[in-house]
Amino acid sequence: MTTTDIPSVQSAAVLTEEYGKPHTFRTDFPVLEPSANEVLVKLQASGVCSGDVNPREGYPPAPKVPQRPLVTGHEGVGIVVAVGDKVTAFKVGDRVGMGWRSEVCRSCTECNRGDDNLCQKQKMNGYQTNGTFQEYVTISPASLISIPPTTVPATRIAPLLCAGGTALAGLRATGVTTPGKWVCVTGAAGGVGALACRYALHMGLNVVAIDSAQKATVCEAMGVHAFVDYETADTVVSRIMKATDGSGAHGVVVCSANPASYSQAIDYAAVGARIVSIGPSMVHFHTGHMMTKGLSLVAQCNGSTKDIQDAVRLGVEDGILPQVELVQIDKIDEALDKLKAGKTLERQVVEWS
Repeated sequence: MTTTDIPSVQSAAVLTEEYGKPHTFRTDFPVLEPSANEVLVKLQASGVCSGDVNPREGYPPAPKVPQRPLVTGHEGVGIVVAVGDKVTAFKVGDRVGMGWRSEVCRSCTECNRGDDNLCQKQKMNGYQTNGTFQEYVTISPASLISIPPTTVPATRIAPLLCAGGTALAGLRATGVTTPGKWVCVTGAAGGVGALACRYALHMGLNVVAIDSAQKATVCEAMGVHAFVDYETADTVVSRIMKATDGSGAHGVVVCSANPASYSQAIDYAAVGARIVSIGPSMVHFHTGHMMTKGLSLVAQCNGSTKDIQDAVRLGVEDGILPQVELVQIDKIDEALDKLKAGKTLERQVVEWS
């Protein structure tokens, strides 16, 4: 194993009690030595994602029985500071990123065709393995993303490791690629939604952003073609149809967890459109309404390694980056509560010294 100067303890946010209880902030959490097949990464930044609420609260995909103690977090950028004896893909000094997955099998059909986000044997950072709300993390190199040389700060890149890859994958799942076609993004001002809007605009698509009225300015600043607030629910569909000149949306990316977002999407989607589910929700609607227009509802779980790599590339080369708000690790529960309540206007990020 090759190492640099590494402390024996670190700061970390750790879940130690049952579901619904806050993190414990520790300054004496042990720094683990990587195994022969792992690397140790000193983190520079960690994004705060809505997926980090789940292992605290017990929402799916968190297991029925909480894993404790557990360090949560799954959007990290940092520098490799130690490598196991059997690791050849990375070396000390490499800058890397990590997202939702800490491990995948690399041998199943899904992994072999590039859909490693669907690997049924995957382990998740901050769920089954200790995640990125700590200064140092040990991880399998198989799930690491190389970060190209750039002056873009780690705080702007970190959210791309989950939110960026997911947004890009969700947009791609609509199948809409022709410039000038219409896509709708619900939850458009959120961490995933805002990036989905920006990727769509980059592709030359026409974008309708849907969110609360108080977030209109945020969405309009991105340059979307139309904004529709959801407060007046009975006119959402008619306003979208008017904004799209009556054509409806050729693709829909639902980042909102509100069940109404799905039933409304069926009504304003164009014939043959795909509605992509990113915001998990319990929904109730009649499939007959989908049949008459030949609609498809597709679930998107995170993004593949390629999606994440492309999101990082688009961030570094084309400046498609999230707006961020720095938060302190000892205030992580306040950040998660704010995120859970839908009160964030920027992507929250922990910056490690």
